[in-house]
Amino acid sequence: MKKLFLFLSFSLLVLPMSGQFKARMYFTSMGQDRVFTVYSAEAGYRYEFNEDGQEGVIIAKKGADDIIILMPQRKMAMKSSATDKMSMGNDPVAAYKYYQDQGLMKVEGQEIVNGIPCTRSGLWNRENPNQKMFTIWTSEAYNFPIKLTNHISGSDDTTMELKEIEPWTPNPESFEIPAGYQVMEMPKMRP
Repeated sequence: MKKLFLFLSFSLLVLPMSGQFKARMYFTSMGQDRVFTVYSAEAGYRYEFNEDGQEGVIIAKKGADDIIILMPQRKMAMKSSATDKMSMGNDPVAAYKYYQDQGLMKVEGQEIVNGIPCTRSGLWNRENPNQKMFTIWTSEAYNFPIKLTNHISGSDDTTMELKEIEPWTPNPESFEIPAGYQVMEMPKMRP
């Protein structure tokens, strides 16, 4: 249960999107590989996953202070702060967005990632210019990281990469708590 709780304590900060899409997100952190389905639209984005038989959905609405964690098998929804540092350790996009304001972005070149033209950039620590914090590949078509490496997350780099991107049109319920779910507020975790 502890593993599931930590896994569910993701936090997602919404980035502006220009294209709505569905993709497979391959995420490696602390030696563990995970695969999520990510859905992105102007209203926000959501991850869907299955961890040890437990289905989950994480919803981040654009401009919201909280994220929503759905556990469909239990008909439960939990709300958590979108800026909780402990949670951001599990979400490469949120961690990147958090550190972006503290760093200096430098374009490093153009690359093709999974058939998508991307700009590769480095985010460097403003206070320690020799410390590279992130490498990120972005696409104008999606305005969402296609690939990302977090160099400060611990002994091993944390990586995220989108594959199998395809168009997606959300329905009005895509970013809402379904009817009949019990809603709980999650306590803030200390880093």
